[in-house]
Amino acid sequence: MAGFTMTSAEKVQNCMDVKPIKDRREIPIYPMYVSYPGKFAGITQKEMMDNPKKWMEALKITYDHFGKPDLCMGLPLGEVIFAEGLEARRPGYELGDDEQFQFIEKSRMDHDDYRDIIANGWAGWFNRYMCSIQKPPFKSNFRLTARWVKLGMTAGKLVKFLKGMGVEAISGTAMMPLFDQISLIRSFMEFCVDIYTEPDLLKELIKKETPNVIKSTLKNAGRSSVKRIQVFAMRSDANSISPAIFDDFSFPYLKDMIMAFHAAGYRTVLHADGNWIPMLDRFLELPKGSIHFEFDGLTDLFKASEILEGRHSLRGDVPATMLAFGTADEVSEYCEKLITGIGMKGGFILGSGCEIPMNCKSENLMAMMNSLK
Repeated sequence: MAGFTMTSAEKVQNCMDVKPIKDRREIPIYPMYVSYPGKFAGITQKEMMDNPKKWMEALKITYDHFGKPDLCMGLPLGEVIFAEGLEARRPGYELGDDEQFQFIEKSRMDHDDYRDIIANGWAGWFNRYMCSIQKPPFKSNFRLTARWVKLGMTAGKLVKFLKGMGVEAISGTAMMPLFDQISLIRSFMEFCVDIYTEPDLLKELIKKETPNVIKSTLKNAGRSSVKRIQVFAMRSDANSISPAIFDDFSFPYLKDMIMAFHAAGYRTVLHADGNWIPMLDRFLELPKGSIHFEFDGLTDLFKASEILEGRHSLRGDVPATMLAFGTADEVSEYCEKLITGIGMKGGFILGSGCEIPMNCKSENLMAMMNSLK
């Protein structure tokens, strides 16, 4: 639009620095594309998973139709599946060619593994675990190392691809806090029992190994030009644990991560699925702008904005259900409510609540993309 010259990089930087705005066009937009571009572009999930270039091709077709966003996922579909660190049912292998991938959560560690990690370190144990869940399993750490190198190279190519279109990658590397990672590997029911039956063992593990996880994350971050680290706190929300458990097992170490990343010049992008309202006030003690929150529809975005009081930025939260089953008018009205009620204060990215669903109606996505014009 005439008279507006801010780049996506400038919009994102100003937003995450929580600077005031005057024009709604200064608000960045971020539809989180993972599986959807293939569905729209007519490229199967298997093709995109096996070949990152196919994911980028689908992404460009999607951009050409709906318009370029300001931000994009930092990894293609296949790398997202691998990096999650869980056994998966994959399109074209365990599933049909165009079915969405599925993670399988079942207990793959016990208390002896906790003790092994405390005695010998997280990295070695996690490498053995990652080898075991590949299909077929990797027989050596060398092959796993090669797979991580491939992921890093693909991420670098994606950043270059996005930059060429004027789009920012949300992060240069991503990680999961140990509390959340172990919850997934141990499986949720067993993990919840451990919190009550083996609290000292679990806390000893997390306390001892979190500094090593921070160190390795910063090493990976240094390989990218993007100065943002995405942190997937998948099990630290109020739908999963109580605020008391959060304060005891999760937040102290999450805080250590955020502060270490901030000191090294990186912003934490906290992917915060679930309800975070009961926990948000803890983050007010952290440096302004050190965190960008990605919320889905389970966190009341208006309450979150009130609690954060302009200290940290936030993204959200057009729900997947609305995009899939609502109308274009409903999406437009909801986006307008977000823009006028939160966005014009600054520190806000208009986006989907988690990822754009595969069954999103194209007219609904177009309504969201047009809402800031």
